[in-house]
Amino acid sequence: QLQSEIEQREKAETVIREQAALLNITKDAILVCDLDYRIMFWNNGAEQLYGWTDKEVIGQDIPSLFRSQKNGPLAEARKHLLENGGWKGEIQYVNKAGAAIIVESRWAFVRDPEGNPKSVLITDSDVTEKKKLEAQFLRAQRMQSVGTLAGGIAHDLNNVLAPIMLSVELLKKRLTDPQGQRMLSTLQTSASRGAGIIKQILSF
Repeated sequence: QLQSEIEQREKAETVIREQAALLNITKDAILVCDLDYRIMFWNNGAEQLYGWTDKEVIGQDIPSLFRSQKNGPLAEARKHLLENGGWKGEIQYVNKAGAAIIVESRWAFVRDPEGNPKSVLITDSDVTEKKKLEAQFLRAQRMQSVGTLAGGIAHDLNNVLAPIMLSVELLKKRLTDPQGQRMLSTLQTSASRGAGIIKQILSF
């Protein structure tokens, strides 16, 4: 019986080592916390993403480690976890170097054989660059929309100014008095300025 117990324990330890090795291969940050959110496990992915080694973080609570406000997204995540048994969302953390990192985080309870929560499993994926690209894409879309709008307005104004310019040229031939010529010159100058502004808008 003793031999059997030893073999079972050795098999269980082998499984644990294999699982730990698999968790350390993944690029995602994987951490396990107790129910007070003190870190119990910290894989290589977490070390690469956040900069701290497991020796530096084991026993620390997540809000203190990441310098996050306790009433911010972490509080919402914990509340949702307690009410629903899981949570998924985005959180902005500050890493060891002081840089802001946006992660897509997934939280779930690890339960004992009776189904009671005994710890929290957290998996974080770095989406910082993805968010930057999305923001750049949205800015480009906005600029494209502004350009399309400006181009449409410019063409409409051109259609308004074209007959005015043509009319000024015709009236200059008919009106020969000095006052009339001065008024037409002023009108022509203003229309030319307007055309120049439209040209700038089209270039933009």
